[in-house]
Amino acid sequence: MQPAVGVTCAVAAMSVSEAMHTRDLVLGSFPPEIRSDPAIDSLASILAQYLESTTLAARLDAFVALTRWISAGKYIPGARKQSRLEGFLSLIESQEELRSAFQAATRQVFAETRSVELFAEAGLQPHAGLWSEAVRRMMQRVLPSARSESDLRWLVVRLFPTAKIIDRLIDLPDEQFERLARAVSPADDSSAWAAQRSDLTQAFQLLAVHIAGIGLSPDLRARSFPNVIEDSPYYRMQEATAELVRRNGGAEALEAWRTQANRIRRELEHAHVGMEDAGVSTALVFDLLTIERALNRMQCIAVVLYEAEPHESILAVKSLLDDVMNSRRDELSVSGLFRENTSLLARKIVERTGKAGEPYIADSRKDYRSLWWASLGGGLLTVLTAAIKMRVVDAHFPPFVEFVTAGTNYALSFIIMQHLHLALATKQPSVTAATFAGIVRTSHGQERLERVAEFVSRITRSQLASVTANLIAVGAGCVAFAELWAYLYKRPYLEVESAKHVYFTLDPLASGTIIYAILTGVILWVSALAGGWLENFSTFNSIPLAIAQHPLGHTIGQQRMKKLADFVDANISGWVTCIVLGYLLGFVPAFGKFLGVPLDVRHVTLSTGTLALAAASFGKDWVYRGWFIYTVYGIAVTFICNLGVSFAIAGSVALRAYGVTGKEQLKLLRYTIKSFFRSPRRFLIPPREEREKAPAPAEGAGK
Repeated sequence: MQPAVGVTCAVAAMSVSEAMHTRDLVLGSFPPEIRSDPAIDSLASILAQYLESTTLAARLDAFVALTRWISAGKYIPGARKQSRLEGFLSLIESQEELRSAFQAATRQVFAETRSVELFAEAGLQPHAGLWSEAVRRMMQRVLPSARSESDLRWLVVRLFPTAKIIDRLIDLPDEQFERLARAVSPADDSSAWAAQRSDLTQAFQLLAVHIAGIGLSPDLRARSFPNVIEDSPYYRMQEATAELVRRNGGAEALEAWRTQANRIRRELEHAHVGMEDAGVSTALVFDLLTIERALNRMQCIAVVLYEAEPHESILAVKSLLDDVMNSRRDELSVSGLFRENTSLLARKIVERTGKAGEPYIADSRKDYRSLWWASLGGGLLTVLTAAIKMRVVDAHFPPFVEFVTAGTNYALSFIIMQHLHLALATKQPSVTAATFAGIVRTSHGQERLERVAEFVSRITRSQLASVTANLIAVGAGCVAFAELWAYLYKRPYLEVESAKHVYFTLDPLASGTIIYAILTGVILWVSALAGGWLENFSTFNSIPLAIAQHPLGHTIGQQRMKKLADFVDANISGWVTCIVLGYLLGFVPAFGKFLGVPLDVRHVTLSTGTLALAAASFGKDWVYRGWFIYTVYGIAVTFICNLGVSFAIAGSVALRAYGVTGKEQLKLLRYTIKSFFRSPRRFLIPPREEREKAPAPAEGAGK
């Protein structure tokens, strides 16, 4: 018993002695006047602990402490401004004994840890669903999983706990990264990284299996090029990877592997194109992203293991680490998860609403006339909608009854308008904005600027024509309706108190008209979004095809079922948009009453109709103490807010879906404004050359 105790004491005394020697080496490398600084003393203690630790856990703790010391401050003490990383590298490079000890300790760390999971799984976890993955990421922040000291993945989690620290590593200059790599890796020891090369080889093969497992799933096979399983690139990738590993490189094996990788990329593009026509699923988007990332990871590993020359190896390792750390950063972000899973879905939705918005843009004189007539018809139909609305308001129904009654009134009106091919100006911006984004996506540089300016001029004059026709028709129609009512029933359609209330609520200074008009703009965008989403759902789940193949066709005829399917397919987006818009316009005021707060909507065409009914009820006193003038201001504000807000939100979402940066958006805006001041006329009426060409209109113009 006594000899064992003596040996233990001797080892402890030796460790203390070695630690003191390390501290002396570190402190002796700095000028005497700063050796007592807490930062320098802390660095000496951390390095002593790292070099003299006898267990992996203690050495990892010291290594984590060292990285935190480097990140804790901008500069080390001293007269010359030197970053902590630069100071540490200079210290290791200048002290050969310290460098050798540091390299030996680092080699021991990598000999006792494994990195298969780090390179094969970082950013590529199985995806059971959007919400379950979001919950998993949030739980990781609150209660991180228990770690294994021998798993290098958990060391990375400890070293880089935040996206900011990860970005700092990724942004590290190549020259500085090379110095860091040489500081930790013995230059004359080719076996120092043997364990890590073995782990990379295993990760390389696991990634091939991961790609094959996803790529050969039923959903992706249905969206792939027609191949038997044995000829699928996902299946062949495993064989090519195994052969490349077996030969430990080689030009022929490497070329065969690249061939399968390129085939997989073509399969991914084919699957994306297929979703453009067959609808989008966030689960499929995630699977495609996972395959793409796994393929990129394999490419980086292949370069490190089989392609990079000795002088290129360090930079190849940096590219691999950048890929892993980018994935690690994405794993930390819950918002990033939602952005990834919704980007393609948002793109498809705005494309579908963009198709619905194409008829609202007048490209020729004939289109322009058609849009005027359609908008006049939409305004006349709104006369009846506004008249029923005022009856519902004056009835003072309970909130729920008012919501259902008003919402049904609006929804039926909008649906009838759709099927009669009439136009309501405020429904246009949220769908035409997506067409605008499509132009941005398919052009670049000066061509993009010019096409956007031209498109904005066309959409502006189309919107002005539509809203002008809407307001003329609804205003004149409501006055005529009120006069006819008074002639038939010998009393005004609205009582004086109701007319006063209309005047008051439309005064932008005396009421919340501005806020309500902005809220209505949001509702207009939400309704168009709902229509695009449901059309995507219908397409993805083949609802029209299911209707066409329904067994009811044996009773009423297959041709009738096919016509019904085509009818549903052509109108489902418009129906949903109309229903959501109508019931939201009815819901908001009723919800405000339920909560006891002043909450309402201001729709420019409906507000103009109610204003005309109120003015007609006053008769000759329609100006009513000058209140009418303020209501006109209210109508103008409502018009700007309705169209501006819905177009701004829809355009912003559509541009983001296509990856247009904020800087590019500002550039487009500046160029468009300059174009307006250079030629304001074309933003108001069709240019003369368009009237002379008079091309044939797109089918359905003015809908």
